[in-house]
Amino acid sequence: MKEKLLTDQSEKCYLCERKRDTDFEIEHHKSTHNFPDLVQDWNNLYMGCGYCNRKKSDSFDNTLVPKDCNIEDEIEQTIDYFNKKAVFLSKVNDEQHDETIELLCRIYNGTNQPRTTKEERFFEQTLSVMNRFTDLVMKYQETPTPETEKAVRDELSITKEMLGFKYWIIKKDRTLSQVFASDIIWNKTA
Repeated sequence: MKEKLLTDQSEKCYLCERKRDTDFEIEHHKSTHNFPDLVQDWNNLYMGCGYCNRKKSDSFDNTLVPKDCNIEDEIEQTIDYFNKKAVFLSKVNDEQHDETIELLCRIYNGTNQPRTTKEERFFEQTLSVMNRFTDLVMKYQETPTPETEKAVRDELSITKEMLGFKYWIIKKDRTLSQVFASDIIWNKTA
């Protein structure tokens, strides 16, 4: 069951989109504590990393269901480099979107100020991935060659990490959006 879930999720945590060699756990979208009847319901099972699973615990049972909606279209995901935090803005105003944003903020920005060491390391990893991607995009914009275009496309692959953030970088630029629109296929069948 774990292998099937990992394959379905392109080997990534369903919440933070990080690829992990270890530390994956079966995560219940609706918690076993609050919804014991869904413990073995396949549609309620995902693979999550331990970090996200503990951040979610049984406190976030009303978040958006990844299989049912395209979260990356409904929640804008950006990095505020100056303030060192992730920013999430909903295109839809309802409880599910609000709760999903609250969970994502807890995952990416931590629950403590200052962040705990684990939270800081998580955010630094996010920054590292996004800095590399931003550099690739800037190289493509400066020199739009087949090689630089391929490098950006490779980073937009469904198997890569942090796609929500990457997609919004592309979506916010009209030219990039036209070139790479077909690469933004999160949670869709290729």
